[in-house]
Amino acid sequence: MLLNLSILIFFLLFLIFAISKWKVHPFIALILTALAMAVSFGLGGKESVDVVLRGFSGTLKGIAIIIIIGAFIGEVLQDTGGAFRIANTIVKGVGKKKLPWAMGFTGYIVSIPVFVDVAYILLQPVTESLSVKSKKPVLYIGLALVAGLMVSHTLIPPTPGPLAVAELLNLDLGRMLMINIIVGVFAMIGGVLWVIFYCKNSWLEYDEKLKSTLFKDNESADSSNTEDTGNVVLDLLPIVVPIVLIGMGSFVTLEDNNLFTTIFNFLTIPLIAVLIGAFIALFQLRGPGRSSKLNALVEQAILKSALVIMITGAGGALGFVIKEAGIQNQIVDVFANFPFLGILLPFAVATILTVSTGSITVSLVGSASMLAPMIDSLPVSPEMVAALIGCGSFCVVHANSSLFWLLNRLHEIPPKRLYKTLTMQSLVMGLSGLLGVLLLKLFGF
Repeated sequence: MLLNLSILIFFLLFLIFAISKWKVHPFIALILTALAMAVSFGLGGKESVDVVLRGFSGTLKGIAIIIIIGAFIGEVLQDTGGAFRIANTIVKGVGKKKLPWAMGFTGYIVSIPVFVDVAYILLQPVTESLSVKSKKPVLYIGLALVAGLMVSHTLIPPTPGPLAVAELLNLDLGRMLMINIIVGVFAMIGGVLWVIFYCKNSWLEYDEKLKSTLFKDNESADSSNTEDTGNVVLDLLPIVVPIVLIGMGSFVTLEDNNLFTTIFNFLTIPLIAVLIGAFIALFQLRGPGRSSKLNALVEQAILKSALVIMITGAGGALGFVIKEAGIQNQIVDVFANFPFLGILLPFAVATILTVSTGSITVSLVGSASMLAPMIDSLPVSPEMVAALIGCGSFCVVHANSSLFWLLNRLHEIPPKRLYKTLTMQSLVMGLSGLLGVLLLKLFGF
């Protein structure tokens, strides 16, 4: 057991140094680390390759096409000036100083029904245009959005992770929801405050690219359409419609065997919902040469998405190797010997599982499975245990997380900078959520 844990720590440190210090390309570093780790865990040569390939394909199965379609929606919004009009409206509505809070609460609401990566991809064009319009770093806007996205996806049902925790711990869902909403606000506030105080001057080379590529094209669109509020509504539809459809699929369950149920269940599949958003965006392309422009935008979306997809898949392969080796179970066994940690035990177990596997869902389910037999002996209510697990599950995000590499490729953020911003932000969020739990405990929850 200790040998496998030592191997895991060694390879995670190797991965960090390979990418940050030795400047190895992330795709190469992730794939080679995954293969070497699988062999070291004793999976065998052929099985190691098979596990890496299954992890790679399994990760991309649910997100690759969505990334491309989401990128296409972004290209249309950039081409038509829609993203800049949305950004202009938001800046006028909330002001530059309140932008991080607006993005944080937007993410908090959006990610309840929508997977974090998908939500961020859909909002990417708005994030980048807001960065240019407000003259703030893209990290400043993007990580404020991430704060809200991660918290609600980890703590608030009906997302699969929190629902699995509720089922495994046999919780009162209403009480769990009330506690997690409060704890989630604490965690999000911590994440947004981190952005405000630490990321306000986190400029990247990519910010200069955004200024040159977006500002000139969108300045004319901004000046000619700022008074046309109808355009802003139409601009929002390709983003809002998929989110609403996916949300309906999460909140509404129809089991009747009829045509309406079949159509409803089909339209609320995330891939179909995003595809509908793309068709709505398509109708905003006007003027001569529409067909050739469409083809050009699709090609741009594919080219921009290719590297994102490959690195995301490689990160998923690494996480899958760790999962198949059963390391999370060994970590759970180790912590089972330390029940005296009491209130901190759920938080500590979830944190270590996230650091090890890079998967919030694995962390949520693994922690809840381990703690279920001892739930009555812990010094907090089962619902508070769920909140502690949730806070630990987004603390700490690093190089084996798909979100880490998604941000790396979408905004060309160097891994070293992500460690200093995203990773540290997730740590602050986890500790802020823990503070929220302790305060609720103080008030008798």
